[in-house]
Amino acid sequence: MSEIAVESKRPDINYLHLSIEDDEPVPVGQFDAVIDSIVENVRWGTVLLHCSQGISRAPSMAAAYMDAVGCMGIDAAINDIRKARPSIHPSTVLVESLKEHLR
Repeated sequence: MSEIAVESKRPDINYLHLSIEDDEPVPVGQFDAVIDSIVENVRWGTVLLHCSQGISRAPSMAAAYMDAVGCMGIDAAINDIRKARPSIHPSTVLVESLKEHLR
């Protein structure tokens, strides 16, 4: 979910690069691709969501996934993620667009 794809890849890891801007709404196709990818890959074990600084996009998409699968609402998920990683600061524009997709 960063602007730049991972260059050094391990053969035992499934990589998916989706370029998502931090302060812009997420297009529905990209939203669906991220959620679908998480759903598909979590079956095989741990899923790592990575963005440039780990402050906005990755935590926001993780929270959206938790909402999409019925674990908890996106706001509660962001609060839980913040407990583990206090430095997160999700973009308001990004989170609001994710909430629109979750409705």
